[in-house]
Amino acid sequence: MAPTVELDTTLQELYAVDNPDGPEPILAMAIPSAVVQLTSSLPLSTKFVSQAPRSIPVGRDLMARICLGTGAQTHAFMAGKMSVVLFDPDWAEYEIEVEEARDPRRRRIHQVDALQVFGQLEKTQQPNVTFVVSPSDIKVTTPETPVAVMFPMDCLAQLPLLLAPESHYRLLSKVGLVASTLPSPPSQVIDPDIGLDQVHDDGLVEAAVAHMMGPIVDRAAPFVIKLPQSNGGQGVFVIEKDSERQEAVEVLTPEVKRMIQALGESNAHLRPASLVVQELIQGPVVSLSLFITRAGRPIFIACAEQYIDAHGLWGGSFVDYGRQDQLRDHYEDTASKVARVLHQEGYYGPVGVDVVTSPDQTQLVIDLNVRVPASYPLGFLKRHFALGRSLPIAVVLYPLPLVCSRAEFERAFDQEYQAGRIVICGWCHGREGDEGHGGTEGNEGNEGNEGNVRYSIASVVLGGESLAQVRALMERINAHRFSKRKEGTVR
Repeated sequence: MAPTVELDTTLQELYAVDNPDGPEPILAMAIPSAVVQLTSSLPLSTKFVSQAPRSIPVGRDLMARICLGTGAQTHAFMAGKMSVVLFDPDWAEYEIEVEEARDPRRRRIHQVDALQVFGQLEKTQQPNVTFVVSPSDIKVTTPETPVAVMFPMDCLAQLPLLLAPESHYRLLSKVGLVASTLPSPPSQVIDPDIGLDQVHDDGLVEAAVAHMMGPIVDRAAPFVIKLPQSNGGQGVFVIEKDSERQEAVEVLTPEVKRMIQALGESNAHLRPASLVVQELIQGPVVSLSLFITRAGRPIFIACAEQYIDAHGLWGGSFVDYGRQDQLRDHYEDTASKVARVLHQEGYYGPVGVDVVTSPDQTQLVIDLNVRVPASYPLGFLKRHFALGRSLPIAVVLYPLPLVCSRAEFERAFDQEYQAGRIVICGWCHGREGDEGHGGTEGNEGNEGNEGNVRYSIASVVLGGESLAQVRALMERINAHRFSKRKEGTVR
């Protein structure tokens, strides 16, 4: 059995700082999809729309297991003894055939996965998890109890949210960041030149798209293009050469058309169809994890460097625990500025801040994630890795698509797992293919044919004595990733 994981602190403890008499929030964990309806009870947002043109196209079941399964678990891993709400994916065909024969009181596969993840934690730090099908199933204990969500979604807007959804949406917006008082790179915001009564006129929409593509075609490289509501690098394009410009135009032209056609009376004032064209700042980039107290005080959680994959997408973050005190002091002023802006908007809670340092040593905010950021677990595992096992370097890999079950993964990395060098922060089993049905909690084996792919979506934190050692372990784990062929078959 792997060692119990004891976190440095928890969100429950952090929400109580400067808030001794305030009600404890309920955490409702869901990551929206830009184009795939996750479940029959969680429709796509038409007001709080998002964009992800660089994401790999997948179907509902797999997307739900990423966004409602592994992603939700990862972002709730640090909750502590709080109430955490997780949404059930719709029943998949392979589940129905197996589960119908089971005792109806038994939990579904994704529920077993989630409880196994949280069960690794020290008992006083395990969240109180409720699984629901619909937002209407969320039970708020008192009228004063706020619900904290990761992203504003139309279907969650009727809940008593900690922050008004329009305010939250603006704070998450790349356009909103440019308009804020926070220091950021020189930027141009391109708004669609079209009326709301014209967004379904194909000719006028095409003209508006051409208008928005003009600055991208004409601007001298290097520069960065950002869509207003995207995460994980799925709406960011770095342009340093003509081939990258051409690729961006090819991807953005249909996406901008979709964005314009999604404009309406309910959301036009939120500028969800605008583009940000920004100066590319050459310099080191870090991800600050903070917690903003109800009184507006920033609490430093961690400072991580970003791991960018071969496709230019965010693939994980790593921290050096030995440098955290130095980095906290170095970015203290930027943290205070962020806290001041968020406090003025009424927000308190977790936040991730991507900061680039320019050649003249100016710290510029290039992204503001007003939610639990994906690298947040790193700041809660210093006791586990650095103090408990003399492992000063830690890396988070998420999302991690694997062609093995959790049981197979634990066997393959038994030595590292038992030594506490691997902490699983999220796991969800799934299965795809019209020919393959079935599946169990252990999900043993992967048939490996095109019609019957068993997979896992994981989130893991790796600890090591050096970055080179951690990277070596990453390479071994990457051997269990989906191949490009299998990525294509898992729809």
